[in-house]
Amino acid sequence: MALRWISKEGVRRDFTYTDLRDETSRFANVLKSLGVGKSDPVAVLAGRIPELYIAALGALKNGSVFTPLFSAFGPEPIQSRVNIARARVLVTTDALYRRKVEALRTSLPSLEHVLLIGDLPQVQKLSGVRHLCTLMTDADCRFSIPVTDPEDAALLHFTSGTTGKPKGAMHVHQAVVAHHATARFALVDGS
Repeated sequence: MALRWISKEGVRRDFTYTDLRDETSRFANVLKSLGVGKSDPVAVLAGRIPELYIAALGALKNGSVFTPLFSAFGPEPIQSRVNIARARVLVTTDALYRRKVEALRTSLPSLEHVLLIGDLPQVQKLSGVRHLCTLMTDADCRFSIPVTDPEDAALLHFTSGTTGKPKGAMHVHQAVVAHHATARFALVDGS
């Protein structure tokens, strides 16, 4: 099992490695179909739901820069981070979009595509957004990962912004080597 998610209500969703490969390839193909490519920032505003991880891995497959946004952020912190990142895509839930993004949409000039996770009837009530599940269903589950250079941008994380304007910290693809070593030491060996 690659990923097991259990909702607050106890609903369980399991993903095998094959499922995860296929779903992340579908997401990469969705990005490609939208004209989003190498080095283009893809922001995700969501809790720890499967779509967060699928979007992260799919964005990396596509050569895009994954930018996670903390779901507890208010509208202003979201606005500043999306604008600093110059995110072309935002993936979020229909509920988070309505509460935190919809009212400030016109102040996000780089944002071309908003992909919403949620029930189709709820998403269809909103303008200027697309239903992620529909896009994923129509996307191919095969994707050829382009060659990346170790110094190509991969992740854009932001500082908390508690002492001023948040600052972006760019991580390149090669940084995964250090993340792997740190995780192995801290989470596995521990000695």
